[in-house]
Amino acid sequence: MAKNKISFNLSFKFIITISLIIILTSVVLSLFFINAQTILLKGFVESKAETLARTLASSSEYSVLSLSREVLSHLTRNTINQDDVLYSVIYDKNCNILSEAESSNPKVIEYVQSTPIEPTVVSTLEKTKYQKELYSISGIGEVIEVLIPVLSRDSLASPNTMLYRRNLPSEEVLIGIVRVGLSLERINYQINKMSNTILLITLIVILAGIVISSFLIKIIMKPIQDLTVGTKKIAAGNFGYRVPITSRDEFKDLAMSFNSMATDMEIHIREINKEKKELLELKIAFEQRSQELEETLEKVQEIQKDLIRSEKFATIGRLASSVAHELRNPLAGIKNISYFLSKMGAFSDAKSKQMVSMLSSEVARANKIITDLLDYSKTKKLNKQEVSVETFIEKAIAAVPMPPQIELIKQIEPIDVVVDPDKMTQIIINLLSNAKDAMPAEGGKITIKTGKRLKNFFIAVEDTACGMDEETVARLFEPLFTTKLKGIGLGLSIVKEIIEAHSGKIMVKSKKGVGTTFTIEMPLV
Repeated sequence: MAKNKISFNLSFKFIITISLIIILTSVVLSLFFINAQTILLKGFVESKAETLARTLASSSEYSVLSLSREVLSHLTRNTINQDDVLYSVIYDKNCNILSEAESSNPKVIEYVQSTPIEPTVVSTLEKTKYQKELYSISGIGEVIEVLIPVLSRDSLASPNTMLYRRNLPSEEVLIGIVRVGLSLERINYQINKMSNTILLITLIVILAGIVISSFLIKIIMKPIQDLTVGTKKIAAGNFGYRVPITSRDEFKDLAMSFNSMATDMEIHIREINKEKKELLELKIAFEQRSQELEETLEKVQEIQKDLIRSEKFATIGRLASSVAHELRNPLAGIKNISYFLSKMGAFSDAKSKQMVSMLSSEVARANKIITDLLDYSKTKKLNKQEVSVETFIEKAIAAVPMPPQIELIKQIEPIDVVVDPDKMTQIIINLLSNAKDAMPAEGGKITIKTGKRLKNFFIAVEDTACGMDEETVARLFEPLFTTKLKGIGLGLSIVKEIIEAHSGKIMVKSKKGVGTTFTIEMPLV
């Protein structure tokens, strides 16, 4: 199953992109400015510390040579009076304090006393002439400390007379060290204040930039949104919608092109719909014609079947009439002769008696065939009357004796119906005879059921014989179709005609090796 992806519209993407650009640009510029100002301010303090230290060193050269502590004390006190100066100390070349002045903060005094200058610093200052360190003193904060050597250009000068011999060659030698410490607290405060101000201005610039960019993007995106709405309207089938023209730039040309395209599309759609309507009408007319042709073809086929059936019936009728006239008289004579011979007792042996009896039964079978032919060829006229179903069923059962191996089961519901009782008796006799003939040698069961279904009644004749396949069932009611060795296949055709004359129908359900069920359904009246 695919995961749903979050989608954002173009305006949102523009706002986010421009906002990120504004934020990043503002933050970078602010950090750059803050860093530059920090470096500048701290450089100013460092420069100030170096200037004070060098001034003190140059002013104290002769006082260090003459060990004039009073002058040195005056110089260090003047230095300590400057802004941000925490302490001012002058050492001799052996790192002994000649003069010192500190602020009143005991932390400063403790720090100066606990951090004397090491002798190794002297050799370093002789080379570098300058040393700067940044410390963090507990309770005071950051302190920048500058060490400047006190140099003398006249190494031969007497400490008592302090004479300077300009014309004699000499080199600068270290005669002392000036140590000055300045507090960065005020500068750090100014830096923090400046940083907060810059950050506030940056935040205001960012918010203002986002608001202004959102407003501008909304103005820019309005024509695009109008085009999007127009596209959705056209896609939804509203071909009369036109995009409003709200600008005088390239979006105006785009909107005009879109409206022109929508107009052309509307015209084409109308033409397509018109053609589609005409095609639909042609299709409906064609389907109607096809249906009429199919109905006509079905009627022609039915007429053809009726003609074939009528011709067949006419042929059978003519054949039946000819057979009846030509055969009935000879059959009657043969029947009388067989009856006479059986009564005279001229044949005493069993074989002869069997042959005489067979002669009589075969004559009766031939007579039945002639009767079926005549019945099939005659028009079925009904003599309806109200009668109980049980009456003509019992009469038919009596006319078809069952051998002992066949069990006849009756499930008859007493129902009064309006039918031709003789024709109904003929139907039941035919169905019982067929069921009896289909039974195997070991016998089986034949069940007759009756009942009501709404305004109809039904009669079902069910057997446990060998059953029939689908092809046989499909041709069962065709005239002259039979599966028996004896008979001409008119019995079920006559049954169907009688049932249809009663406005009824007959259904067959059969399964090979299981049995067959004939169900007759007719109106009660």
